Amino acid sequence: MANSFFSSLPVLWAVSDEQAMRRVKMQDDPQAFAKLVWRWEKSIRRLCHRMTGDPHRAEDLAQEAFARVFARRKDYEPSGRFSTFLWRIALNLCYDELRKRKRRAEWSLEDDPSGLVDAQIMADEPAPDGRLKRSISSTVF
Repeated sequence: MANSFFSSLPVLWAVSDEQAMRRVKMQDDPQAFAKLVWRWEKSIRRLCHRMTGDPHRAEDLAQEAFARVFARRKDYEPSGRFSTFLWRIALNLCYDELRKRKRRAEWSLEDDPSGLVDAQIMADEPAPDGRLKRSISSTVF
């Protein structure tokens, strides 16, 4: 009984996320920030992975989210929850990434969405009457 009582005591003195972020904001405490990263890294990486579908890009976005949290530490409102602050930054990064992907939409010629490239052109045969040139210029311009 006494052993379980003393083992639960560190929880009573554990620093909350809000307290740790307050220390980061006021004192630029690197240990408090490291604790926040340790607590939230997996959750944010999973969020970014679900949003983007790319585990490697999700890791980059999670790192960027924590870099932005540190850069914007002075904007943190202690009355709000740290998790809300962090998740909003991570979500905005994911939305930005999805918008970038949409703008630079890429596809392979095999998955030609416009129907301009046919099997004859794909077979490296010369396109009669400059069809390829016209179809590319109409797509690009």
